[in-house]
Amino acid sequence: MNAEQKISRLFSSVFHPLVIPTLGLIILFNLQTFVAFSVPEPARRYILLMVFINTALLPVLSVFIMKRTGVIKDVLLDDRNDRIFPLLMASVFLFITYYLLRQVSLPSVIYFYLMGAVLLVLASLVVTFWWKISIHMVSLGGITGFLISIAILLNTDISLLIVLVFLISGLVGTSRIILNSHTLSQVFAGYFMGVGIMLVLFFYLKG
Repeated sequence: MNAEQKISRLFSSVFHPLVIPTLGLIILFNLQTFVAFSVPEPARRYILLMVFINTALLPVLSVFIMKRTGVIKDVLLDDRNDRIFPLLMASVFLFITYYLLRQVSLPSVIYFYLMGAVLLVLASLVVTFWWKISIHMVSLGGITGFLISIAILLNTDISLLIVLVFLISGLVGTSRIILNSHTLSQVFAGYFMGVGIMLVLFFYLKG
């Protein structure tokens, strides 16, 4: 593996789809909006821990169990068919997280974000039956759409943050191509699907 591939692998790992739900909430809780002020610090830590466990740790554990039991061939999920059951499990864990947090009173933007994440995983699952769409780019497109939505709905200027996420998305997309994990069309399709679903969901629910 040459230096270019090593850097690409690093970008793919740091911005893995499983960390994006937690990353989005970390960003939200650190913006100077009513959301950060209305959720006490202990509650924020609890929410982040729950989301990280349910959307990162448990899906990783389930992937290793699937590999151990022969349900999938490789934990890297390079084969399209290997992605179906992990995506299904990820959607279940996300929905459970959404359901549990709905039992307490939180700003609606948090519920919108988690429901958007559920829909993105389900959309990726449906597409995966026929085509190997880039899940990395679906997740980064989702967080891009999320940031655009909260910038408008919460009337906060986060243009530099949106540009940063856009640039990171470009780097990750390029990394996926360098690693021969996806084609250019799979990268663009994933990104625009993520942005589109998140924007439509936010403004539909808000309306």
